[in-house]
Amino acid sequence: MLDPHIEPFGPPKLVDQISNPTEFIPIHYSGDPIPDIGKVVRITTFKRHVFLGLNRAQQADFEEFSWVIKFTDAETWNLRPSAASRKSMSLTQAAANGDAFLPPIETPNPVAQDVPKVWASGALTTPTDDDIYDCTAGHQLEDDYTGACHHCTDAKSEALDSTSLVYYMVLSTTQSRDDYMEMKNDDSRGRQIYRLVKCGSREAAVAEAFYAAGVQRWNVVFSCVMKLGETFEERRFAIAERVEELWQLAEESKDGSKVRVFY
Repeated sequence: MLDPHIEPFGPPKLVDQISNPTEFIPIHYSGDPIPDIGKVVRITTFKRHVFLGLNRAQQADFEEFSWVIKFTDAETWNLRPSAASRKSMSLTQAAANGDAFLPPIETPNPVAQDVPKVWASGALTTPTDDDIYDCTAGHQLEDDYTGACHHCTDAKSEALDSTSLVYYMVLSTTQSRDDYMEMKNDDSRGRQIYRLVKCGSREAAVAEAFYAAGVQRWNVVFSCVMKLGETFEERRFAIAERVEELWQLAEESKDGSKVRVFY
């Protein structure tokens, strides 16, 4: 364990000083410069260093953590199934076994990380009023205009504001190796464990990430957004379909066999 009195990244002034969730994970508009893909920040409120990742999520990342979203209950700690088990999992099995296919850890004892890692990908940084540059509605724009279409931006923003969204975050840390766990012969000792958190807005999800990293000292390893009523809870047998823009979740679903996911 690191000595809490030692600054592992040098004097505090050398890293960004953060005091609230808004500063921790700020919004990022499509037209803004691409931020650094990762940096260390210091949450002054809790005197905590956190590594903040800002890179874009890919389909492989969703596949890596989709089992948490599909097969676990929120606010419970779970072990990652083996590769063979994940491959054999199906939503049919999940539906046959109740709300959660995977049983949670009976006696979770999550370890506080010395330097928590928070991955703030597009799900946590994209605002509902994000700029729309690709105008497909035929709005009259000057020939040399390269900025956002304000008509499309306003329309998509209003549609999103009237749409109920669900923000999913996957938290992670390790299970304790303490003597009590050893006496119980618990096979989860020292293993990576995962926890699902669901929120109704980007702001609420960012606040949860801020608290998880700053107070509980847990990692945020993945996040995504779905439309309420069109998640894997309501569409048990659906397959995931990635949407490239958050505003697309406000459109009517044309295929009930799919769950649209933004990440």
